[in-house]
Amino acid sequence: MRIFPEQLDDHLRAGLRPCYLVFGDEPLLKLEAIDAIRRVARERGFDERHSFTVEPGLDWNQVYDACQALSLFSSRQVIELELPAKVDKDLAGRITEISQQLHPDLLLVLSGARLTAAQTKAVWFSKLEKQGTWVPTNHPEPRFFPRWMAARFQRFGLKAQPDAVNFMCHSYEGNLLAASQEIEKLTLLSPPQPITVAYLQETITRHAHFTPFQLIDTLLEGKVNRAQRILAALRAEGTEPGQLAWTLARELEQLETLALARQSGQPLGEHFSRLRIWQSRQQLITLALNRLPLAKIVQLWSLMAALDESLRRFDHPKAWQQLAALCLGFRDAAPLPLLPEPLC
Repeated sequence: MRIFPEQLDDHLRAGLRPCYLVFGDEPLLKLEAIDAIRRVARERGFDERHSFTVEPGLDWNQVYDACQALSLFSSRQVIELELPAKVDKDLAGRITEISQQLHPDLLLVLSGARLTAAQTKAVWFSKLEKQGTWVPTNHPEPRFFPRWMAARFQRFGLKAQPDAVNFMCHSYEGNLLAASQEIEKLTLLSPPQPITVAYLQETITRHAHFTPFQLIDTLLEGKVNRAQRILAALRAEGTEPGQLAWTLARELEQLETLALARQSGQPLGEHFSRLRIWQSRQQLITLALNRLPLAKIVQLWSLMAALDESLRRFDHPKAWQQLAALCLGFRDAAPLPLLPEPLC
C-alpha cells in the first residue's frame, strides 16, 4: 500500500501494519514520518526499539537476534533499518529473510534515499509493500507545493490567504525545514488571521534552497522563468558555474541522442533503458523533445561551447550570463538571439 506523508496520521490511527517503507529525498518529511510511526508504536506497546544503519561492517547477527529476541520488559519491539542508496542482491536477500520473521509483536521500519522506478519493482520491495505501507517522502512537486504549504499553516493552527501561501512557496522553495520552522515561529507572534502577504514580508526571512537537478527538471518542463529564479538562487548560494555547466552538458547530450533517434524513427524506450533514464524522468524528457527540435538542441550546444570557453578563461560573469541564456533556450523552438557583450 502506498500513501503520502499527509495521509500517514490518519492511516496510523486505523492500526499498525507489519512494516513501513519510508524512502525519499526530503529530510523533514522522512523524519516526521518515522517519528509518527514511532509515536503510535509506543502507544500500542512497542516500547523497545533497535536501529541499524546498513553499511560495511554491520553485524547482521545483531539484527537477526533483535528480530528473534523477546525483551524482559516488553514483548513488542521495533526494528529500524536505514538502507544505502543501492540494494544489492545480498542485501535484498537479508531484507527478505527478516520480512519472513515478521509477527504482530515485531514492527519493521525501512528507510533510505529516494527510490528509482526499478527499485520499487524489485522483488524485495514489492513483497514488503504488500505486507505493509510505503510512504514516499520526496520534496513536493511545484504544482503540489502550495497544497503542502497550506496544510503546514493549518497544522500549526494558522490560516493564510492564497497569495500568502504562494509567497511562502517562492520564499522557501526547496527548503521545507526552513518553511516549517518559519511557520512555527509565526505561532509565537500571534499574527492576525488570515495571514497576508504584507505581514509575511515584514516578518520572515527567505531561505529558498535549490539543487542543480531541480534546475534541470524545471528546464525540461519549459518553465524558464522559474529556472531563472533557481539559477539566481544557486549563484547566490555559491554554486560553481562549472558544476551547472557539467550538469547541463550531460542533459543536452542525452537530449541530442534521443532527438537523433526519434528523427530516424527509432523507438525511444530502448534508448531510455540504455541511457539509464528513470521512468519518473522519461515523461519530462519526452516533454522537452516535443518542444525542442534537433536544430534548437544543436544551437544550445553552440552556446554550451561558448560557456565552456568562458569557464576556461575564468570569466565567471560572462559564464553566468551564458547559463541564463541557455536556460531561456529551453522555452521553445525559437532560435536564440545573439548575446550582448557583458558590461565592464
